[in-house]
Amino acid sequence: MDKVYRKKQTQRLVLWGILLFGIVEIAFICFVMPQYYTHLLLVIPVYFMLMGYILLYILARFGKQKIHPSKALARLMLFNVVQMMISFAMVFVYFYTAINHKHTILIAFSVYYIFFMGLKLYIFYSIDNQHKKNKKQLT
Repeated sequence: MDKVYRKKQTQRLVLWGILLFGIVEIAFICFVMPQYYTHLLLVIPVYFMLMGYILLYILARFGKQKIHPSKALARLMLFNVVQMMISFAMVFVYFYTAINHKHTILIAFSVYYIFFMGLKLYIFYSIDNQHKKNKKQLT
């Protein structure tokens, strides 16, 4: 069961995916639409990289503590709610500090948030798949 939560492949996918998506998104804005580029956009990938590290840390702790999958799911949903609240607060602060580039920041953050949700969906799907395989092997 420990292998489910600490897969190196999943960790690499999450962290490199977040980093590469941030580079591509900022490069796109910087080179295709330079009038919309602002240095505040650089905080978005850092924020999601931090959220990715926290998610992987939580998953690693689940593996070490041998938490039942239903309790793990409840805690992951709590993490999602906390992340959503922090994201709303961050967008709120961005909206009132960035005077000229409000729409660019909101769109970039929204696209990044959707990408991060897709990564989390992949992680949860692979964990659920592994739980099902383990359950079949036990029966």
